[in-house]
Parts: sequence; structure tokens; C-alpha cells
Amino acid sequence: MAWTLYSPEETHSYQMKSAEAMWQQCAVHITNAIHYVVEFAKRITGFMDLCQNDQIILLKAGCMQVLLIRMCRAYNPINNTLLFDGKCATPQLFKALGCDDLVNAVFDLAKGLSRLQMSEEEMALFSAAVLLSPDRPWLTDVQKVQKLQEKVYVALQRCLQRDGGSEEKLTRMVSKLPVMKSICNLHIDKLEFFRLVHPETAYTFPPLYREVFGSEVTFPDSTEG
Repeated sequence: MAWTLYSPEETHSYQMKSAEAMWQQCAVHITNAIHYVVEFAKRITGFMDLCQNDQIILLKAGCMQVLLIRMCRAYNPINNTLLFDGKCATPQLFKALGCDDLVNAVFDLAKGLSRLQMSEEEMALFSAAVLLSPDRPWLTDVQKVQKLQEKVYVALQRCLQRDGGSEEKLTRMVSKLPVMKSICNLHIDKLEFFRLVHPETAYTFPPLYREVFGSEVTFPDSTEG
């Protein structure tokens, strides 16, 4: 697959955007991806058997981590670019966001995850295990979530063994969790600062984005149907 790079002129035009416009564009992209994570979660065996409170907590806490895992599929290690709006973008394209540290951390993680060369099945099971983290605050039934996660990890181990993978690969996958958590925390910090500086723009972000990364306690139309 040939991925087209943004030209220097196109990259410059993105860099010249206002912070509000660039944040809004990225928020829309992330929101579209969140819908896929919600649909994915519904199909994890046992997830829909959890109480709605726990479903919401797990989705809000783990959604960004799942997106970060999937992001390695959009990463091109040859030129350190990510697929964005149909073309490959360098970290410099996101300059207008005003958070180079967050952008560079995301690119570094994508590079590290791509080196693991996870199959689709491995990635799906790893994503499910991350989503079913029993250490999320305010869970109602921690034991139920923990049992579900244990089952997923057993399935992941079997998958790795079947495909000739080693225990070391699982260790390397799990070793990325603290990095993902720090990126998620950094994203929230940057978002909170943006909300303080540009409250009007932040209010126009897609509702689902605001709910996942805000203080709302509802998750409309995400755990039903």
C-alpha cells in the first residue's frame, strides 16, 4: 500500500491553523474512532453482562488506550508518519495543537507498538484485556471484571503460543501499559488547559468526546442496542 505524504506546503497550512480549529478537527477524528471502540466492547464476551455503571467506567477509562493500540496500524515506521485525513503526517503537522510533548509521545508509542508486529487477533485480545482493567476507580463488581480480563489474557497467551510467539512478546506488550497510561493522563491535562483557555470551542466538541474525556456520568446510546 502506497501512502501519500503531506507536501511541505500542506503541512505548513496545517501548522498555520488556529489551536481551536486543529483541536476541533482532532476531536472529531477521535470521536469517530470511539464509536468503533464502543462497538468492539459490546462484542467482548461478558462485557454486556456487566452493570451499566461498570460498562461506562471501563469505556471512559480505557477508550483512549485502545485507540493508542490500534494507532500502530496507521503508523508508517519507514518515515515516522501517521495516517491522518487520508495522508501520512509527520509530528510537525500537529504543531498548531500546542502540545508537542503529547504528539511526540503518541508517535513514539506507535513506533514501539508497530515493532511488536501484532496480528489482528493478538491486537484484539490485547485491546480487550486493556479495556477490562479491574483497577479502574469506582467499579461496582471488580471481581467480575477481573475474571473477564483473566480469561482474555489466557486466550491471548494461547494465541501467541499457537502462532509461535513467545512469553517475551506478551511481556513487551504489557510493558507498554504504563506509557499508554501516561499519554492518556497527558491528553487529559492538555484538554483541561485547552478548556480553560478556549471554553467556547471546547463546548462545541462532539458530545461523545466530551463525555469520554470529561466529568459526565452518562454514555448515551453507547451500551444499548
